Amino acid sequence: MTYFIPTFGSLLPTLLVVWLIIRRGSKPRRVKLNSLFRFPAIVAVMALLSLYGHAPKNVLAIAMYFAAAPAGAVLGWFSARHVELTLDDKTGTIMSQPSFWGTAMTAGAFIARSLADYVMKGAGGALPAHHAIAGATDAALLFVAARGLASAYHMWVRTRPLLEQHRAAQIAAKETP
Repeated sequence: MTYFIPTFGSLLPTLLVVWLIIRRGSKPRRVKLNSLFRFPAIVAVMALLSLYGHAPKNVLAIAMYFAAAPAGAVLGWFSARHVELTLDDKTGTIMSQPSFWGTAMTAGAFIARSLADYVMKGAGGALPAHHAIAGATDAALLFVAARGLASAYHMWVRTRPLLEQHRAAQIAAKETP
């Protein structure tokens, strides 16, 4: 029997992604429209890179892929509706506090995918539920990527009226003597 011992190099991408996710989700942040999609795009690219070379092995895995992306997008859209946005009237800065559960879900999906990959390599792919576990963790990556992108889009939609309100107030303040 051969044993698979993970090296630091094989864990490094997962540790880096999880560190970025936790660091970004641990504090309130300024909403910047020009970089609103940057982090969700990085998560989506990392998810797709994690899936590269891991084609779904059965119909169940394909079904999980097709269900995960739209479900993640719907959850991202609706969770962004409940994020509290605050507008500083003087500077026009919009602040938001990331959700603990969204941060935990995103980090957890990457950890689960890495652990499943570790277990599958250690077992030589001989576990009875190998394809179902791999398909579920792959689908979880697609889920969190779609959730992040949809949430960023909805935040973009929600911040537009706040910025227009701030601009109108600035114009009105300049016009009144």
